[in-house]
Amino acid sequence: MQIFSHELDILSDSIWNRVETTDTVKSDFIYLQEVGFFHAKKRYFTTRQGLDSFLIKLTISGCGILEYNGQVEHVRPGQFFWIDCANWQKYYTAPETGSWDVIWVHFNGTTARAYYENFCKLRRGDGVGTLSSNSSMYKLLDTLLKRTSQDYSILTEQNLIQFDIVTSGILTQLIMECISSTGSTGELMQVPQNVSHIRSYLSAHYNEKITLEHLSVRFNLDPFYLQKLFKRHVGQSPMEYLIHLRMTHAKSLMSTTTMSISEIAYTVGIDNISHFTRLFKKREGITPNQYRKFWPMGTTYSAQVGGTPHGRGRV
Repeated sequence: MQIFSHELDILSDSIWNRVETTDTVKSDFIYLQEVGFFHAKKRYFTTRQGLDSFLIKLTISGCGILEYNGQVEHVRPGQFFWIDCANWQKYYTAPETGSWDVIWVHFNGTTARAYYENFCKLRRGDGVGTLSSNSSMYKLLDTLLKRTSQDYSILTEQNLIQFDIVTSGILTQLIMECISSTGSTGELMQVPQNVSHIRSYLSAHYNEKITLEHLSVRFNLDPFYLQKLFKRHVGQSPMEYLIHLRMTHAKSLMSTTTMSISEIAYTVGIDNISHFTRLFKKREGITPNQYRKFWPMGTTYSAQVGGTPHGRGRV
């Protein structure tokens, strides 16, 4: 089910850059969707559910409040939150301060969920992180903001791909800064090597016919043990993770190409269009055709709120 309501009560010098990443980078890397710096005033808020995106939001000054996963937490200067926007969330300016200056990024990618789930395990349910005094998160966010505020029209397609790969690398550094804030980065390395190999294999072969038995033979593991081990460290069974990969790639194709829904289903490894539609609706709350209406092909937009448009984007 999709929910979205907000009041964009921000000063005119706030920045909001929407970004459209090249398909080559989207298929293999963490990729940027939006980045911004908001001088939010007292009426600013967002309530949302059902967005295929992850959000990291860092408080520079003032204070915000996050309602997420049954918790209500203040986000003060030097603190950040990282949430899955598919889940219900609400965040807003704290009434006691009346202002909230924040820098933020929306991003996604085939490995984004795995990073997020490990971050959640390390935080043990605490949704708000605090940066160390020597954290580079400010610099990384500022770099993303500046990169997306330049003119892309002078870049060739090959240069755009290279640009997006570098941007992906900066995003990955940002993610690791968030994980470092838990003070338990060593725990992340305890994910068994065979689980990492299985996840990499699924990411590379998501459009092929794969079963639990197939994985069991390929990685020489008992099927029951393989499924239990994978779910413990990834948060989903191998087949659930495979479906997630297929739906992620399908949504990317829906929003960036004119391929028919049946062509997209076949491309991501699902031969039966009815089965694809059922899987998609179960996860997104709407049909593929309804989802595609949110992404009118050929419409591009990117803006600095109250200023000159920047970046590459889509409404």
